[in-house]
Amino acid sequence: MSERDLGSYEMLWDCQGCDTKKLLGKTHRFCPNCGAAQDPARRYFPSDAEKIAVKDHVFFGADVMCRACGVPNSRNAKHCVACGADLGNAKDAVTRDDQVKASGGTFAGETSKDAKREREQKKAAASGQAPPAKTTSGGIRFFPHGVIALVVLFIAFIIVALVWKKEAAITVTGHTWQRTIDIEKFGPKRDSAWCDSMPGDAYRVSKSREVRSHRKVADGETCSTRRKDQGDGTFKEVEECRTKYRDEPVYDDKCSYTVDRWQRDRTVSADGATLAETPAWPAVRLSRTGSCMGCEREGPRHEKYELHVKTDEEGKTSSCGFDQNKWSGIADGSRWKMKFAVITGLPDCDSMIAP
Repeated sequence: MSERDLGSYEMLWDCQGCDTKKLLGKTHRFCPNCGAAQDPARRYFPSDAEKIAVKDHVFFGADVMCRACGVPNSRNAKHCVACGADLGNAKDAVTRDDQVKASGGTFAGETSKDAKREREQKKAAASGQAPPAKTTSGGIRFFPHGVIALVVLFIAFIIVALVWKKEAAITVTGHTWQRTIDIEKFGPKRDSAWCDSMPGDAYRVSKSREVRSHRKVADGETCSTRRKDQGDGTFKEVEECRTKYRDEPVYDDKCSYTVDRWQRDRTVSADGATLAETPAWPAVRLSRTGSCMGCEREGPRHEKYELHVKTDEEGKTSSCGFDQNKWSGIADGSRWKMKFAVITGLPDCDSMIAP
């Protein structure tokens, strides 16, 4: 980020003694009408139309507050201009938060009420208090903490509803099983990849230019103006500019090609619906074996064993998958207990126990 100094200008303040408005923070250390001392906590930023430049400004730092009389003094002063007290242990004057506007925008200016509001917000934040309730245009008071509490309660309800389960008596009504074998065939397969990672045995290759990635490219700047309260009755304006970036596509060669590979061609299966029937793998007939074009081989095997149950009270049916040993050890018509989700009704198969 680059930064350019745009100059220093006077803060404004209102006299609490005689209510004189828009006194100058650097020039008027005391009210010219009643003599009351300036209160740094009541300084505020002027509008663009009202700002007054500070010529030949020498910045010593934020003002310090006399502990004896409370009058602000320049940081390079040794004794208070009002009462003469030593300023060796004086505390810093309060400063306002920065103001920022986008390039081309304008600062509308403030009043002493804005300074007071910001000061109260900082005190509330420092003490850990909740910010004041916001009021909508319709007069409805909006309490952020109340809304957050409602959201938390709703989420908690959803979680409880999802994990809430109820135990029910069940009867086993049946068994089913299925065993499948994938049959793979060796032959041509179309595929694509970036050309620099294409397999060496590829053939029938065609190329195209496609976007492979993106890179960040500088594309001008985004600028804003920042006002910084310097704490001595002045503020400094600086222009801050950040480089903007755009995504620029990076092109590369994409290859479409053919390779000879083993790939699943079909599936053979066997199934049954009785416990008395011993599960068996299906018979496999391969057209040709070896590594020739069109040859076949057995691929991965899959097996599934499901138990079908019905709740005794409601007559609701469900299915559970088990390994073969557990599945074959449970008899049709036997009675068990199982937990079911209260909201979804789904069975918790792992909770199945003898009554």
